[in-house]
Amino acid sequence: MSGTHTAIKRAFEARRANQEQLKALYDSAEGREFSADEAQKEEAILSELRNLSEREIELVELAEKEARAAEYFTNSAAAAAGGRAEPEQRHLAEVFRDIAEGRTNGSTRIELRDDVALVAGTATDGAEVVQTDLSRDLVGFLQENIGVMRAGARVINTSSGNPITVPTVTSYSTPALVAEAGTIGRSAPQFSTIQLDAYKYSVLIQASRELLQDSAFNVVPFLVEQATEELAREMGSDFVVGTGSSQPQGVSLATANTDTFAGTAAITTDELVDIYHGIVSPYRTNATWIMKDSTVNYIRKLKDGENQYLWQPGLAAGIPDMLFGRPVVTDDSMPALATGNKTVIFGDLRRAYSIRMVGGLDVARSDEFAFDVDLASWRFVARADGALVDEKAVIVASQA
Repeated sequence: MSGTHTAIKRAFEARRANQEQLKALYDSAEGREFSADEAQKEEAILSELRNLSEREIELVELAEKEARAAEYFTNSAAAAAGGRAEPEQRHLAEVFRDIAEGRTNGSTRIELRDDVALVAGTATDGAEVVQTDLSRDLVGFLQENIGVMRAGARVINTSSGNPITVPTVTSYSTPALVAEAGTIGRSAPQFSTIQLDAYKYSVLIQASRELLQDSAFNVVPFLVEQATEELAREMGSDFVVGTGSSQPQGVSLATANTDTFAGTAAITTDELVDIYHGIVSPYRTNATWIMKDSTVNYIRKLKDGENQYLWQPGLAAGIPDMLFGRPVVTDDSMPALATGNKTVIFGDLRRAYSIRMVGGLDVARSDEFAFDVDLASWRFVARADGALVDEKAVIVASQA
């Protein structure tokens, strides 16, 4: 077993141990409020669980990267032994090297924001940059950090940014009983259309020549990962709560199925059952929960009528936690538990929501843009839009 796989096993076992501790803590306090020490212990365990879950995801991604690298070198060796040209596969370290030296092919796209410069010697601006082994596909990394995409939203990739029209469902066929030899009534589903544009998300990051020379191999992956995360955060927020005016239409704007929790900052077990059954069965088959991490923290303490926890932790590394047998995606773009906030989304996002991406992620470098101050500039540009295409496939719940 590789070192990475051993680490995954250890992280998983540690998470299971923490889950047992948390269960024992809740059981010991059944029917009463936590003491101050118990509340502190609960928070420490929950914090450790979150850290372990994040660590598992990182390790699984690392294992996948190692597997891809092994496959690449195996293919390369086989090609060399057979006297054939090496397949057109490259380790992603080479991709980052191309970015660092300004060799980009324009296949991946995001706009300029001249407000950040990483300068060696300033503690908060990059002097503490440590070695970072970023070796993942940029577009895949972007999608992994957008909750609505992880929940299964349909992604439409286009090469140009011209507006496109996609169909939306407004009503369904209505069957009816018909007597023998009776006339069968006509009832066809009704459709409308919605236009998907290409809103531009962008960031410009600069680094001094000194920083690049001192950390030449490691700083570029760090810059790429950090910029991609920020772009994903901005885009992901619009896919959740966007107004649809000069920005994507967020999933939370769905109005066909809605519910309201009785509490201003509370959720009950029965109310979650109502949410689960708030969409028809075919949609529940592939449905996903979306909520803020603090809401997850609240819900995982709830129990059913048999005093069993509703929450079902993932039983294997990389497997999501479950609520009523459906996966839970955390997205900090979702509002917190507070009066009037839309705090829980549940539905089949592949049917409910479509995202339009233009050309993936574009990364370009310029050494001339800030030539006078000797800074290298990296521009990250993504163009995207999103909209609801079948509101009946999703339910949105709000606090009272």
